[in-house]
Amino acid sequence: MAPRWISPRVMVETANYGSNNSVINGGDGLILVDSPHRLSDAVRWRQVVAGIGDVRFIVNTDHHPDHTIGNREMPGEVVSHAETRRRLLSEAPSMEYLRSLFERLDPEGLPMLEGYEVRVPTIVFETSMALHLADATLELTYQPGHTRNSLLAYLPEDRVIFTGDIVCEAGLPSFQDSRLTDWFDALDVVGGYDFEYVVPGHGEVTDRAGVDRYRQMGRAVVAEVADRISRGQEIDQVVAEVRFDDNIHVAMDGCAGYPDDLIEMFQMKSITRVYTDVQETPGLVHR
Repeated sequence: MAPRWISPRVMVETANYGSNNSVINGGDGLILVDSPHRLSDAVRWRQVVAGIGDVRFIVNTDHHPDHTIGNREMPGEVVSHAETRRRLLSEAPSMEYLRSLFERLDPEGLPMLEGYEVRVPTIVFETSMALHLADATLELTYQPGHTRNSLLAYLPEDRVIFTGDIVCEAGLPSFQDSRLTDWFDALDVVGGYDFEYVVPGHGEVTDRAGVDRYRQMGRAVVAEVADRISRGQEIDQVVAEVRFDDNIHVAMDGCAGYPDDLIEMFQMKSITRVYTDVQETPGLVHR
């Protein structure tokens, strides 16, 4: 599937393995939102982008590898929340991990890992900031949700909101780096924007109904865990038995996807997070 223009200024690629990748054409330059997970995709994406204009900025919506690995192959200043920079400097994936992952996800890009270091953001903010181009202003707002350093990016001129993994049309992502109260709060904040299009972290471009469907997915997992807690089940049993569909890390055409042991780890850590948060905040079941 080729990238498509969803509005006069915004083009979105949803077919890369990993996060969605977007271009905002501001007239005198471009802003990219998130970088490809696979380095081979990043090289191709750079060529597509070069045909549109010159990149001024790349916005990373969080620090996870599927949003940041491709930074190295892209031009422009990298912009993020300050905690994203701090976490990339202290928690960047090891070369051993990356090699093992790329053998499955990106054999074509494996040689490009030689000498790889993540390109960290050089422009950061704590609460909010705006990136101004001639014909567009991208409003960035700190919004903990999928991670404690997630952000929302809003283009008022085209009524487009880029949510990162705060919203994923493809399905629920891992909750291991979340607090469920933050996640539900973030969905409330998204709902308060005046938008026509939601560019999610994963999956197809969606709308307000898509945000509601995503909330219902999260509610279903919380409700199941809460029900098991009410029946006296301990955390080990709940973590062993409760699962949700993972459409984020699985195989797709041309990509083997994450190994089963990593997907299982993501699930176990996610359900642990849900169990802990439901116990600490019983009202979550009504969010």
